[in-house]
Amino acid sequence: MRDAGHGPGFDDGSIPASAVRDLVRRLHTTASQEAAAARIAIAVWRRAADKGDRATAALAVGEAEARLEALFDALAALESSGKALLATVSEVAPPA
Repeated sequence: MRDAGHGPGFDDGSIPASAVRDLVRRLHTTASQEAAAARIAIAVWRRAADKGDRATAALAVGEAEARLEALFDALAALESSGKALLATVSEVAPPA
């Protein structure tokens, strides 16, 4: 399998640049966005807790929990994709 227009890939045992770019793009558009949303929810929770606003604090905790779960899911999906790429390269790469 060639990565057309982007140099070598798979056939020579290397990972195509486009595949690496896709992983990085997914990292910056999924996992980093979820992490940022979780940090905001934690900041809202801290501020609400400091002010004694239990209702807002409870909402913020729920939002932080949801964003952290989404972050874990995004990271697990990226890990799975990365492992699949490495397995493909390992299958193609000539023995040393």
